[in-house]
Amino acid sequence: MATRTTVTPSRPRAVDGSLSRLVDAFGRVPVAAVIRRGEELPRALASQVPAVFFLRAPAFHLGPLVWAVQARGKLAFVHIDLIAGLGKDRAGIAFLAREIGVNGIITSHSGLVAAARAEKVIAVQRLLLYDDLALPSALSALDHARPDIVEILPGVIFPLVVNEIRSRLPLPIIVGGFVTEPAQRDAALQRGALAVSTSTAELWP
Repeated sequence: MATRTTVTPSRPRAVDGSLSRLVDAFGRVPVAAVIRRGEELPRALASQVPAVFFLRAPAFHLGPLVWAVQARGKLAFVHIDLIAGLGKDRAGIAFLAREIGVNGIITSHSGLVAAARAEKVIAVQRLLLYDDLALPSALSALDHARPDIVEILPGVIFPLVVNEIRSRLPLPIIVGGFVTEPAQRDAALQRGALAVSTSTAELWP
């Protein structure tokens, strides 16, 4: 009787925190898969997306999830603000970078952007823009933090703010939040987004 052996992915010896690799990969496939539950990961691994964004995974489960992504030649990003059981501070950033070996960190906090860059991983600063009153303070935060990439949410607001953001900081922009239809994805890319991030598996090529 045949037996099936499951091999647990292990941490890569060297982790690529290169922004140019991510930009090049998004130039080919401009979609990042957003994962909230472990059972969503197999479909992302089987897709052509070059990057996976982990939201809400418990810290003690992260290692094998991240390593499985990297074993497929994809880049793994973790939203540190949303990870249960992990400090939202420099020590948490150091754990993700040194022990887990993530390719990048996502955060809404400017202070953590600097910590991520110090650990030589890609720093993605997430901006939640609910109305036009939030934009000036968001731009000030970007001026201070200087992340590698900006992620703008919700996606529907991107066309309204892209020109002002680009006039202040010519950073690569990812658009996320309520990107659930091909037309929404295409509209963001046509307005100059580097990529979209989405949990809608139907948009993962």
